[in-house]
Amino acid sequence: MQKVIIVDDDRIIRQWLSTAIPWQEYGFKLAGEASDGETAIELIEKEQPQIVISDINMPFMDGLELAKQVKSKSPDTYIIFMTGYEDFKYAHEALKLKVFDYLLKPVDKDQLLEKIKEAAMEWKANQKREKNLVEVTPYLQRNIFHKLTEPTNIPIDIEQELLSLGIELQGSCFVAILIKIDERSPTGMNVENLKTSIKAVISQDLKKNQGAVMDAGIEQLLLLLSPHEEIEEIKISRFIHRLFQEIHKKLGIYTTVTFGRIYQEPFEMGFSILEAHLAMNMRHIMGKGQVYTLDDIVSDDSHYQKDITQLEEELVEQIKRGLPDKANETIQLIFRILVECKDATLQDIRFLAVKYITLLFHEAEKWNWRHTNSEYLTNHYRKVMKMETLHEIFDLVQSILQEWKEFMNQKKEKNSFTIVDQAMEYVDAHYHLEGLTLQKVANIIHVSAPYLSNLFKVEKGINFGDYLLGLRMRKAMELFSENKIKTYEVADMVGYNNPQYFSICFKKYTGYTPAEYRKTH
Repeated sequence: MQKVIIVDDDRIIRQWLSTAIPWQEYGFKLAGEASDGETAIELIEKEQPQIVISDINMPFMDGLELAKQVKSKSPDTYIIFMTGYEDFKYAHEALKLKVFDYLLKPVDKDQLLEKIKEAAMEWKANQKREKNLVEVTPYLQRNIFHKLTEPTNIPIDIEQELLSLGIELQGSCFVAILIKIDERSPTGMNVENLKTSIKAVISQDLKKNQGAVMDAGIEQLLLLLSPHEEIEEIKISRFIHRLFQEIHKKLGIYTTVTFGRIYQEPFEMGFSILEAHLAMNMRHIMGKGQVYTLDDIVSDDSHYQKDITQLEEELVEQIKRGLPDKANETIQLIFRILVECKDATLQDIRFLAVKYITLLFHEAEKWNWRHTNSEYLTNHYRKVMKMETLHEIFDLVQSILQEWKEFMNQKKEKNSFTIVDQAMEYVDAHYHLEGLTLQKVANIIHVSAPYLSNLFKVEKGINFGDYLLGLRMRKAMELFSENKIKTYEVADMVGYNNPQYFSICFKKYTGYTPAEYRKTH
């Protein structure tokens, strides 16, 4: 039986509505009445009705403000407005708030009952759709995970793929964490219930960090972490180890947890996912019940590893700066150490090569290198794992570096400085569009997202996300200073569909909440 609440400051109208319709006869329960919006909010939070019938013009809190609060706290509740002819101007605002319908006073009983029946039917249909979506969501999530980790030449816009699942990551940094169940629960809990329990543990640990959890296979979950503040690698590692321990403590099971590198752009989450996946593929060698990354695969107790660590840091910097000759020299020094020390196992050498190829793959994509796709990486990964000697493994690594060098030489001959100007011109004109991403802008000007991201940093000294945020916040400040419009309207005008998230971004950028900014400027 669906619940109905009546809200009107006129006692006679409330009384008439309560008695004129035989609610139970039509399958409804009259769950209460309220004389104003403030009282109604408390009643609605308590009863969680499916339908609210409300006047628009009321004291203390009018129907429009009531609708806004109801939609934020109980989005599944349907609202039917009643309004006098002189208040008909509010109808447009009501439609913007996506209320179900509105009726002119004096309200006809039969017409109102018909609207309530229509709202009830739509509510039921919507609940059925949501139930079906809940059931199919794990399959959609697994499909996207496989798209990101299986070899393909088709470019994937990870931001759009995640948005299709209702996942929007807008933090300051991005890292993927893969969790694999190693054993069944001692309580006999099946895998799906076990994954649900792991999600509950994760949700408790995510209070200070923005993130989302996806299904990544029969016994795997993928945690996408995107905190609002940039976090150092050591803090991410501590968070992951604590999560690993909490899962064991609360559920009595061990898991294997792998994670990728930390990235600064949303589209780079795909890189972190792939790195976590490649690391998980080494689980049969690293062992179950572990927390590790690709960088941890080579054992730290080998004395050659200490000599190589410094060279690896130099290699990372050389690749990031687009210096293939320097990177090749560093690879040769690493090769020489491995030959001379005679301490490295074949498996260690394979893992080092995979790590260097993965690094080159992700960094070189920022230069728009044609080879940077998951198929290219996966094929070379398989080649390395089949090779039997140090020389052939490092010949492969050097051949990849040579290809990259030839590409970079060609790149130097072209003038690419106008690309960022094109991107900025497009963003300046379309900053108000919801879901505007680096990938979308890159598609418009026909370059890859990593390449455009790198150019932004090189030419402008900031990343794309910071540029877009700054532009939107400056526009919002102008709107707050010049116009008396509501916060949710400003948020919509500068590209945010979530007013709460807009307010968080605004305070982070200006130091003021929207309300504080209005008062002081």
